[in-house]
Amino acid sequence: MKSFIRKKTIKGHEYLYEVTPYYDPDTGKWRQKTKYLGKNVDGEPVKKDRGGKVGQIYDIGEYIPAYWAIKTHKIMESLLTSCSPDETATVILLTINRLINPCPPANLSTWLESTYLSKLIPGADFNESDLLQVLQKISDRPVAEVFSRMFASINDLSNKRFLFTLRLHDIAELMKEKGSGLFSEDILERELGVRIHYDPDKQILAGFDAFQFQHAVIEDTIDQISSGKIPEGIIVPHWDYLSPSLMLRIVNAGCSFITRTDVSYGPVSSHISSRGEQMEHPANIRYYKGKACYIRPLSISYGKNNVHGYILHDIRREQADRLAFHKNLQNIRDLVQETKNYPGTVDELLNESAGSFRKYFIIDDSKEVPSIRTDQEEVHQANKRLGRSCVLYRGDFTWEECFTLADMRGNLEQQMSSFISELERDFKGYRIERIRKGIFFICFLAVLIRELIANRLISAQIPEVTSFEALLTVLRPVHVIKSYQPLIFPYRFTKIQKAILSYFGGIPPLKGD
Repeated sequence: MKSFIRKKTIKGHEYLYEVTPYYDPDTGKWRQKTKYLGKNVDGEPVKKDRGGKVGQIYDIGEYIPAYWAIKTHKIMESLLTSCSPDETATVILLTINRLINPCPPANLSTWLESTYLSKLIPGADFNESDLLQVLQKISDRPVAEVFSRMFASINDLSNKRFLFTLRLHDIAELMKEKGSGLFSEDILERELGVRIHYDPDKQILAGFDAFQFQHAVIEDTIDQISSGKIPEGIIVPHWDYLSPSLMLRIVNAGCSFITRTDVSYGPVSSHISSRGEQMEHPANIRYYKGKACYIRPLSISYGKNNVHGYILHDIRREQADRLAFHKNLQNIRDLVQETKNYPGTVDELLNESAGSFRKYFIIDDSKEVPSIRTDQEEVHQANKRLGRSCVLYRGDFTWEECFTLADMRGNLEQQMSSFISELERDFKGYRIERIRKGIFFICFLAVLIRELIANRLISAQIPEVTSFEALLTVLRPVHVIKSYQPLIFPYRFTKIQKAILSYFGGIPPLKGD
């Protein structure tokens, strides 16, 4: 049902309210949401700006880069095609809050009142019920899809797309249950699958899709490329327990792709084992992200199709991994040997103590008291995999492009997982299953804005400011002092602050009362 305007007369003055009917599935009844518009002046609502007292200080500095990204890349305009102006303001400001200074829903209004953002982006409503309705609208309607199309059109992006499929992890829950020893088979998957689009020509994230199930992401991506709906699409899929079987479908479909595989994956593992010594040759030395490494090509057969790839041997990482690996083996041996009066068998004690390291040990029961020793063959094979990683690909890519794009996918996955975990934590107690897609979209926007800022920061090449966190720290002292003519504090900026502001659009226009 459509919204309508209701008039109320209070003490001789007429006031306007917007009334929106909505269906409450919990009670099975229709209800109404009322929003105050303002005093009726010549048929138009006029709302008094309560603002703050003269001399009140508002935060602005740390929000300038995000405001620059939103204005420069017309993110609000892209949202307005599927959201009302007030909903758009709510989405944008919630995204900025998650990116810069996250807080629970109950504290959002207080946070907004302390910033100058309410002047720059007016209309947001952080009333609990209204906020949940906005997130549910994003979840129930194709807001993310429409935004992606409009964002690409407004920013004149190319047709070429890398399609990153993400496997989102609940790291906090996993750490609580498993400790710090993370293994891919232990990761807890969320019930929605996510795909992020990337335009390599403009070097910008270009869109977002969410799916009801994880496996549907790759299936749909293959179909989109094969059918020509995304004619220049290249898949950069995640690797998990489904990937070996899905690889055959990707290869048979003829899609271009890049994927970083698990080094224990049979075909890859056999190449690493057979070429371990051959890799360590001076002719194979390359530099990746400033670190020396060995690079060797490989080729794997999938039926009648050959798939190419590269093995990367990170020398420094191997040393660190080897130290940690053998330290874990020694700790397990010590724990088993020093445990007295264990009620079970040595095998049960070893299973409990070693966990995923169990395969590296053998029980020697030839003596009166059984003991354990390391399985030298298993340890030897594990040593060959330390510090190694592998990518498989189809298309015209260099080794550096393959590993860079695979790392980009992993970085996006980590950022999304972190934002989602924090946002779901702050919304604990709400019916998250109804608004999960909305939550994921907010987190995507946070990643998008952060990436836009990071790219701009790289182009600025300011030696003293090399990270997103450093950027916020430098700008945090910049405030607005409320007055009839708002003032900026400090009155004189440092050289670094001036350099940063010149790259991020300067101080936004201030509005007097």
